[in-house]
Amino acid sequence: ADDNRQYGYFIEFLEEYGFVDHYPLNVSERIVLEVTDSDGKSIPNAQVTIRSEGQALVRGRTVADGTYQFNPSEYSGRYTYYTAAVNVGTRSLELSFPRDGGRRIELSFDVPRRIAEPIPLDVLFIMDTTGSMGEEIERLRTTIEIIHLNLTSLPVPILVRFGMVLYKDRGDEYRTKYVPLTADLDEFRSALSLVEASGGGDTPEDLQAALETAAREAAWNADGIRLAFIITDAPPHLDYGQKYTYAQAARDARAGGIKIFTVGTGGLDVTGEYVLRQISQYTQAKYIFLTYGETGESEGGTPGSVSHHTGANFQTDKLEAIIIRFAKEELGHLTDAPLVVEEPYFTASKIENEEREETLNALFGMALGQLADFSTIGIERGTPTAILPLVTAEESLALNAEYLSEQLVLSAAKSESFRLVEPKDMNKIFEELKLRLSGITEGDGATEVGKALNAELLVVGTLYRRESYELFLKLLRVETGEVLSVTKAVIDLRLGL
Repeated sequence: ADDNRQYGYFIEFLEEYGFVDHYPLNVSERIVLEVTDSDGKSIPNAQVTIRSEGQALVRGRTVADGTYQFNPSEYSGRYTYYTAAVNVGTRSLELSFPRDGGRRIELSFDVPRRIAEPIPLDVLFIMDTTGSMGEEIERLRTTIEIIHLNLTSLPVPILVRFGMVLYKDRGDEYRTKYVPLTADLDEFRSALSLVEASGGGDTPEDLQAALETAAREAAWNADGIRLAFIITDAPPHLDYGQKYTYAQAARDARAGGIKIFTVGTGGLDVTGEYVLRQISQYTQAKYIFLTYGETGESEGGTPGSVSHHTGANFQTDKLEAIIIRFAKEELGHLTDAPLVVEEPYFTASKIENEEREETLNALFGMALGQLADFSTIGIERGTPTAILPLVTAEESLALNAEYLSEQLVLSAAKSESFRLVEPKDMNKIFEELKLRLSGITEGDGATEVGKALNAELLVVGTLYRRESYELFLKLLRVETGEVLSVTKAVIDLRLGL
């Protein structure tokens, strides 16, 4: 589950389950800096410093896609403007931006980027090795060669290093054990062959000690990609009074440009899920949960199940395939051959004995839910929102656009995320603003219309007819005119007029 993509959903998750034991990582506000070269390609490992009122607030590195995530909510509310200083080699750029402005800030250098060859790729497994983890350890043991083969078979040279931080709990054979990062696959396999699942007892384990070991002992590459995978079925002990917490580890990882993917396996409760998702979201990675055939949302902590409060926005695959996929996605940003990922979309087909309005209501409910979930800012429940009439380039689709607009409005009226603002005298408003409906896709036009309607958000859409109707929906922020999220619906022609 990509909580950085489904950011709105993640913020709601944090609020709903904030009663569990955890350390605060306040990500309620997020601004993403994007650093590119003269060809528009991402620049990884750029050094970023963000200041306000002359004080350096935070320093870090961009990750493979050239982005750096900054959370103003972690700092004083008195700061209203920031300056980002970005260094790439001997070159530097500075850019000032407001706290309440756009959520994505672009900085472009006028020179081509330089990528190390071979591309260094470090993969560190932070593994719970207590008694219940035998299946996951064996899975990694039997597939590590497949993982290595897939990562070294790309058309550009890759230098892959694997390492491990093994951890148990106080009173066990060891609390942590470090296996250094190595490019020698046989050496790593030998170390992995000695790992056994044993010990434990109480449910929580000492993940924080493992993260401290990873922070202090792992010798990460300086100019490539750095990925870690926490694999556990237990929440961390937060009752040991440790000075080095998982929250500090997440901050240190962001500063070092390290993505920490987190893997929740069988029986993980919602406390463990909460902590793992905090870590992965903060470091711009993803939360992975292993499922056992259950359907719908898991309550967490039940035998043979795992906690995942992720809605419908997740994909399924084998663990080793997920590790390979995520590593390839990162490498794709640096190889000029990015992995092509199909954008998610919703489909609706005509179902016998079901009214078309009922089918469309379900479709639009899912589509509007994804717009809220994938928003680049958290959407507070009941945010004033206007649904503008759908537009189309074809006159023959005008009646269908009007009909589907009505169905979209009916679905939005039932949404908990949005409080629908009725667009009265729409044509009169457009005439007064000297705007055409077809031009309201983003920018100043959206801002003007939204303010005239007393809305904070706008939903706009464009309808096409191909083999099916294809409807592209955007969620716009009135204050800045920026696009917060996009989704697509593919609709059976029999569901139109």
